[in-house]
This record gives sequence, C-alpha cells and structure tokens, in this order.
Amino acid sequence: MSVNTSDPVIGRLIDGRYQVRSRIARGGMATVYLATDLRLERRVAVKVMHGHLADDSQFTQRFIQEARSAARLAHPNVVNVFDQGQDDESAYLVMEYLPGITLRDLLREYGSLTPQQTIDIAEAVLSGLAAAHKAGIVHRDLKPENVLLADDGRIKIGDFGLARAASANTATGAALLGTIAYLSPSSSPAASPTPAATSTPSGS
Repeated sequence: MSVNTSDPVIGRLIDGRYQVRSRIARGGMATVYLATDLRLERRVAVKVMHGHLADDSQFTQRFIQEARSAARLAHPNVVNVFDQGQDDESAYLVMEYLPGITLRDLLREYGSLTPQQTIDIAEAVLSGLAAAHKAGIVHRDLKPENVLLADDGRIKIGDFGLARAASANTATGAALLGTIAYLSPSSSPAASPTPAATSTPSGS
C-alpha cells in the first residue's frame, strides 16, 4: 500500500463521514484511498476523481455512471459499491475494501499461474462478468490490474470506471474507452472497417 503524506486528500474527512487514512492506488481517472466509514465503523475504499477532471462534465458523468452501474451488481465476484457523492467539488465513490493483491501483482511475482489458480481465477471472473452482462453492463476495461485477489481467498472484479450500459450507443465516433493494451483489434483507433468474419473464397 502506498502512503503519501504530501497528498492533501490523506487525513481529510469526506462528506463528514469518510476519514481518509492512506493511498492505495492511482489510476487515469481517480485515486483510491483507504478510509474509515465513521458512521458504520468499518474500513472502506474511497475512489476520488482527479481534481483536473472535475470541471469536465463528461468525465464527471462517466464517474457517476460507474457508481450507478456497479451499485446494480450484487455478486460475490464483483466489488461492492456502497455510496457515491460529491464533496468540495470532488466526486467520490465508496467501495468495499479488500486487503490483498491484484492478478497483475501475482503474475509479476511468479511469472505464471498453476493450472488450479488459472481455473479458480477464470471461473470467478467469468461468473462476475456473467452477472454484469445479465444486468446490461459491460466492464470495458478488464485486465489483470482489475482482478482483485483478497487475502481471505475471494476473487473479485473491480474498477467498473469505464463500464457503461450494453444498450448505450457504441457507434463509430463514440468515445474510445479502455486500456489500449487490452482492447480488441477492431476497437483500436487505427483499425480499418473489416467484416466480423472472413468468408472462405469459393473454390477453395
């Protein structure tokens, strides 16, 4: 866990309820902190949108959509969302805190997974995604960093920050969302229009 005492959010009381203790991680849209919910006396993870994005209404709406989308999911393989709000112009999202590591951390340390680890993680991820798809939600940024391996053995998908309803407009010209390294070739900005499947030439 990263602790940065120069971070002005550390030590702050958000919305009169969430006491920020330390920084957990920093992403493209927001920073995640470990905090204490003073009302319920429990540890939570609070995601605070970066200040320079606060004036961008599109980013703010996308951030709020994360809360609304994720809050609709109640599944053992999806990180629970508890609350969402705005405090001093900072949009925030409150989630369950899962002490542990990410799948990326595990791969970085060991290089590869055992067959049983592969099966356990794949089953958990597919189960969580199935629940999301059933609710009409597409994660849009699934990668090892977003698969959380808790110390107690639970496996959960986190960071639905780029999720949006499957029924939303995805036509050409819509905003490209996701991490470039994990986008499908057809979603790449450089991709040229190609058929979904290649037909076999006649006579072959």
